[in-house]
Amino acid sequence: MDVDRFLRELQLNGELLARAAEYAGPDAPVPSCPGWTVSRAVGHVAKVHQWAAWIVRGGAPDRFNYRRPEPADLLPAYRAGLAELTEALARASDGQPMYTLWPAQAPRLFWARRQAHETAIHRVDLQLAAGYGVSDLDPDFAADGIDELVMGMIPDRLAAATADRPVRVLLEPLDANASWTVLIAPDGVHVDRQVSDGADLCVFGLSAELYRWAWNRAGDDEVSLRGELPVADRWREIVRIGARG
Repeated sequence: MDVDRFLRELQLNGELLARAAEYAGPDAPVPSCPGWTVSRAVGHVAKVHQWAAWIVRGGAPDRFNYRRPEPADLLPAYRAGLAELTEALARASDGQPMYTLWPAQAPRLFWARRQAHETAIHRVDLQLAAGYGVSDLDPDFAADGIDELVMGMIPDRLAAATADRPVRVLLEPLDANASWTVLIAPDGVHVDRQVSDGADLCVFGLSAELYRWAWNRAGDDEVSLRGELPVADRWREIVRIGARG
């Protein structure tokens, strides 16, 4: 997937997020993010969008300043930040140096991808808060999101996670030619793009449902589990990507 495709997903999911927030109301709880309200979720994404736009334009991550909008201004500020981020990514060049969260050969592509998936996952959160159902995700985009989580986010954020007994989870979408194995062992987390014959738990499903399940935004009844079912609970305990800052 290229930058233009990620920008389309960013804009689409960004607008769906705003619509869900408007429908749910600022004080509605977000069931997939315990303790969060819609207002806090929107504020988080608004801040992340502005932080990413700052970095894409060449800013140092530790020099970023953010002033949270007043509650009545939150959604307009969110939409303005989404537009600012989209424009910054559209104007940036492929060879432009910029900070990335983990090593990446193409920083502009990294940030287009990261922000498209950041926005898509929180769009799901806001639609769950709104209670009218979660709209579908493009299969190619969802499969890419599983790859980003497993090969990027998990090693970056959960490398030190351990399990007394090694636990191996295989994620295999039914509509994509891809597989991922996550091993949580006493010496940390190991990931690979391959099938594991010795997986303790195999999780199958369409890419969209598997993407949401891997991010703890879908129930076990939305995918197919084979193997040691309690391992799914261990996944939910360990694979939780919290907000930075």
